[in-house]
Amino acid sequence: MNIDEVAKHFHITKSKLRYYEKNGVIRKIARDKNDNRLYTKEDLLWIEFFLNLKGTGMSLKDIKHYISLKKGGIETVDERKDILLDHIELIDEKIQELILTKKDLQKQIKKYDDEKGVCIIKCSSDRKN
Repeated sequence: MNIDEVAKHFHITKSKLRYYEKNGVIRKIARDKNDNRLYTKEDLLWIEFFLNLKGTGMSLKDIKHYISLKKGGIETVDERKDILLDHIELIDEKIQELILTKKDLQKQIKKYDDEKGVCIIKCSSDRKN
């Protein structure tokens, strides 16, 4: 795939792909005779994995650390696994926070339905003169 196709596939810009490659988050992509990037299936798998980590809040610094460990080979598997396990814990915490936030929003919606526009949060504009 070329860079246009990859950008479209992952719903990101070409400049983001170039940025990630330049900064070592994505390995150097092979080029054709015209110097256009040619992404392999392996490249696409890594980009998807990276975007999933990034999308769940892992920092670029932590992703780069993970990449450096990956380059270390089999000896770093346990440490890489620990990084992912720790990240799953953070994701689970975020999920619980989102569930609580969703419940608060549902309470507000119910209050709107039951009391026709009354907000659970009182603002100065809600006061009647």
